[in-house]
Amino acid sequence: MKVFVYIIIGLICMLFASSASSHISMDLFKPDFAVPLIIYVILFVGPGAGLIVSLSVGFIQEGLSSAPNGSIMFVMISLFLITTFMKGKLYIDSKYSFAFLCSAAVILESFLFLILSLLGKGEATNVYNILFYAIPNAVFTGFVSIFIYAFIEYLNAAYLDRE
Repeated sequence: MKVFVYIIIGLICMLFASSASSHISMDLFKPDFAVPLIIYVILFVGPGAGLIVSLSVGFIQEGLSSAPNGSIMFVMISLFLITTFMKGKLYIDSKYSFAFLCSAAVILESFLFLILSLLGKGEATNVYNILFYAIPNAVFTGFVSIFIYAFIEYLNAAYLDRE
């Protein structure tokens, strides 16, 4: 039940971001709503649910983006694997440490996409684009993840812990 709620939250956030980006110029302020959702589910619900959310969100983002086929799924699965292996070593005590972790994950996601582009094509025509937008997107995703964390905690306390 909880997994489906998290998938629906991710779908709503990504649909909002994709529809808002066509009307508002959001070059430096494009948060990645999938990263906080995946990290939250892996750390607080479990790796099994995290895999389901990672695959679902990856397929949704594949459908909404114009990136090369399979690249977003590769990045989401890599993020899932790295977060799962680091689960015992990460300690999230507040929404601010969660935001820091989400910002670091967005930077990691950018570098994974860059490495995939280098290995897949043998060239990286968008290296400067990726490097230029990585830090502002990471900062803004960290800022947005504070509100996502608070919203999910509210949902857990109000509705999802009744099961």
